[in-house]
Formats: sequence, structure tokens, C-alpha cells
Amino acid sequence: MAIIDSGVAMTAELAPLLVAEYDVAARPARAPFHPRYDHGTMVATILARAAGRDVGIISIRIDDPEGCPANVSPPCQNDPAPVATAIRKATALRVDAINISLALGQDDGITAAVREAGAKGIKVVLAAGNEGWDHPGNLAPAREAFPAAVLVGALDGAGHPWSGTNRPGPTPRDYNYVWQPGVKVPTAAADGSAVRGTGTSFAAPIETARLLRTIGQVRASSRTANGIS
Repeated sequence: MAIIDSGVAMTAELAPLLVAEYDVAARPARAPFHPRYDHGTMVATILARAAGRDVGIISIRIDDPEGCPANVSPPCQNDPAPVATAIRKATALRVDAINISLALGQDDGITAAVREAGAKGIKVVLAAGNEGWDHPGNLAPAREAFPAAVLVGALDGAGHPWSGTNRPGPTPRDYNYVWQPGVKVPTAAADGSAVRGTGTSFAAPIETARLLRTIGQVRASSRTANGIS
């Protein structure tokens, strides 16, 4: 599966699971598995744990080489072109799922790339956003890739919608929306130290892991039905 984010560090926990990293935002490409920010590693660690570490992770790095402006949380990328390139790269690699824990904005190129991934049967998991809106962010690509795409909102420790999460509309149509834990989720920073993450960014990989387990179960059932052990 592919994680489109700020890059993933090769921590001791993630090293056995990391397949490759592609940098689509810098020329020449930056050294793989040496991210500037913790965000991608935090997402990858949550996903790996939720998947029981039975997953191969391809990191596709999209953060701006210039870094994030003050008071802006990574991953940061104002140019939609690298994000669309990242999605198409994941699609070309024929991954089972793509985890996107960032706001995509209203860009036709990104929406088209998500649509292409969904048309190939790839599950596209999108963070719903942290603005506290009564409607989700990333709605256009979620609709374009329906039913393969899913938006993920964040639950607090009591299982209630987190105050900062973007919620589904009152009558959701043509998009999938699910809830997963997203407040103070245990994970690891790029240096391997224990940290916790709050936001829909950290709820999304839990849903991605759930979908990957379902895909694995379907494949196992298919092999059994065909007499393959």
C-alpha cells in the first residue's frame, strides 16, 4: 500500500515493512526514509500497528522542499501537481490502497488522479479534515472515486466525534464516510520515540489497515475456494 505524506523514517519498527520511497516533490530526489517532519512516520506507524504489521508500505513523499510556513502543520504542499503525480505513481504501482492524510483542495488534476485510482479498484482513504466543519473536506475526490474512496473522521477516547473533526453532511450522497479513533493515538516520531497524534490524519491509517485486512481475507477465501493452500 502507499502512504502519500511527508516521507517515512526507517525506524526499527517500520524497517521490515518499508518497500520503497519515491520523492515526487524535489529534484533531485531527497534521500529516502530521511523525512524532515514526523507526520508521515506517525501515520505509517499507526497503520502498521493496526494492520498487525502484515503490510508492505510504499512511501510517496510530497512535502515542499522549502518546508512549511510558520504555524502550518506538515505535510505542506501548495502545488497540486506533485500530489496528483503521487496518486498516479501509486496507481501505476498497483497498490491495494492509498492513504492520504492531507487536505487536497479543489484541484481538478488531483480529483482526476483519485478517480483513476478508484477506477482501478484501489481503495483511496482520505482524511476528512480538522476544521470542525459540518461537512467533510476532500469531498470532490471522494465522490469522484466512489465507492472505492472513503473519508475518515476522528473519534475521541470515549468514542464520540472529536470536536475538531469535519463531520459528514446530514444526508451523505455519493461518498463513503466512516469514523475511527483519532485523538491521542499512540504512534512514533521519525526518531522512533513514542508520541501521540490527534486529528483525522491519524484516524485515516486505522481505516486503511481495516480495508487491507478485508482485502487479505477476500484473497485468502478465494485461494481456498480454488483449492490453493
